[in-house]
Amino acid sequence: MFRNISPLHPTGWSFAWPILPSQSQRLEEDIAKEELDRVPILDPVPGEFAPPPCLDPPSEAEIWAKVPKFRAGMDPFYTVQRNNARFVIEKIGESVDPCKVYPLAGPCQLIHCHYKCTVYFDELYWSDYPIPFNHRDARVEVIYIDKDYLRRCGGPEVGTVPGGG
Repeated sequence: MFRNISPLHPTGWSFAWPILPSQSQRLEEDIAKEELDRVPILDPVPGEFAPPPCLDPPSEAEIWAKVPKFRAGMDPFYTVQRNNARFVIEKIGESVDPCKVYPLAGPCQLIHCHYKCTVYFDELYWSDYPIPFNHRDARVEVIYIDKDYLRRCGGPEVGTVPGGG
């Protein structure tokens, strides 16, 4: 029988520890955030019919994550909810930097895409105790999101050999 010997388990025996649902949710959120924070590296687009530099606008989940958080109320006294969210996404700018060598990616162009995202939603406040009340507040939040990515620089044209005849 082979056992893994490590500083954490000097005897080589490991035990299964339960993970609370809140810890699991936090771990999943951290992993998703780490994947979103990566800068993708795209292949070069040959030819004159290249697509526009900015390809994908931010998703609703990305926008909603940037909206300032609110206190969910004091449970026995009042409750707050956000409902009827509507998103308007506008591209306000794009720029392409000249070709440059990046240490881990090689020769690439950095493409900057700037978006203005407007979120319309209703904030509901209500309470049943001690004084019953309802209040609906129409809210608007404006979020600016920058999405950057790298595109590899194109090499020489395919089929051309320098000095060949």
